[in-house]
Amino acid sequence: MSGGILKVSAVIFDMDGLVIDSESTYVSAWRRAAMDAGVLLDDAFFDGLFGCHREDVTRLIGERLGSSPFDPERFFMAAKAHWFEAIEATGIPRMPGIEGLLEALKRQGLPYALATNSEAPYAEVCLRQAGLLEAFPVRVTRDQVAAGKPAPDLFLEAALRLGVLPSDTLVLEDSETGLLAARAAGALPVLVQGRPDRFEAFAPQAEKAFSSLLTFTEAFLDPQGALTFHCD
Repeated sequence: MSGGILKVSAVIFDMDGLVIDSESTYVSAWRRAAMDAGVLLDDAFFDGLFGCHREDVTRLIGERLGSSPFDPERFFMAAKAHWFEAIEATGIPRMPGIEGLLEALKRQGLPYALATNSEAPYAEVCLRQAGLLEAFPVRVTRDQVAAGKPAPDLFLEAALRLGVLPSDTLVLEDSETGLLAARAAGALPVLVQGRPDRFEAFAPQAEKAFSSLLTFTEAFLDPQGALTFHCD
């Protein structure tokens, strides 16, 4: 990309790990469901799941639990029960900086959307439990497109709903899968990842990389409050 400053027309947000800190809730639910089946899943295994859509998650868990016939429906029903029990008790925390960034986008009238590999019912529950359901009126979920990330479908559909060209859209992602999907859509992929190991691994796929939404907002909002993309 050539040097200069590019004005973006819209922003598309990933959900899990970017807008809400839901990762630990999924890990806990899947781990408890696996323990119900007599298998202990470690943190290293879960690190490989995030950013994947349900089909890949199902396959990977099935492979790990493969010593006996794997019943995906039974496993995910158990995980769902554990997950609802946990989030109803404690809610789902927001990622630091999301409120300030959304307010900044609203002040300048810059449209934005959410695009997630989660299916609509889960996305709605997650956002409601985080108190952000009304904050994202434009949402595109895995069950609304032909293919999930790393395919570009979610971001192409989000740009269409926002009425902008994908090439004028900035995508905020925390996973390599999401960054690849954004690039495939022709959008500008930006990494926001607070874990140093993931930051280092995923940053090469991004145009820019930040450790939090707070640092992203500080870097991208100019003194007049406009969102600009500074190209190298």
